Amino acid sequence: MCILAVRAVIVQIAFYLHMQTFVYGRSAVFSKPVIFATAFMSFFSVVIALFKDIPDIVGDRIYGIQSFTVRLGQEWVFWICISLLEMAYAVALFVGAATSCIWSKYVTVLGHALLASILWNRAKSVDLKNKAAITSFYMFIWKVRTHPR
Repeated sequence: MCILAVRAVIVQIAFYLHMQTFVYGRSAVFSKPVIFATAFMSFFSVVIALFKDIPDIVGDRIYGIQSFTVRLGQEWVFWICISLLEMAYAVALFVGAATSCIWSKYVTVLGHALLASILWNRAKSVDLKNKAAITSFYMFIWKVRTHPR
């Protein structure tokens, strides 16, 4: 929950407030794009919090930690994470398609469709028995999440 609160909500809103008030000298109004960006990053933060436990299932079992991965299994948690990210990309596609700005519509729709496709293709090839493969995919998600948009 701390990751979700800090990375998804506090960072997004604090950055927005800083830019609006100190850089642009405007009053901060929470617009649809700010709310959307915060919600979108919330999906990523939940996935990162869930995904980081996938490679640690053996240690969690040994020490009696009842993580979602221990309770549901690696494969279930992995595909829940992928589904959450694909849902976030689908919402981004719909939001992008609904915008009135034509260049923004194309960039948003095409960009998120491409990212969703790359995510899906990489996810299908992850060997959940291989800790290095899981960690590599986790780092891929982390890099996509932290890439400036």
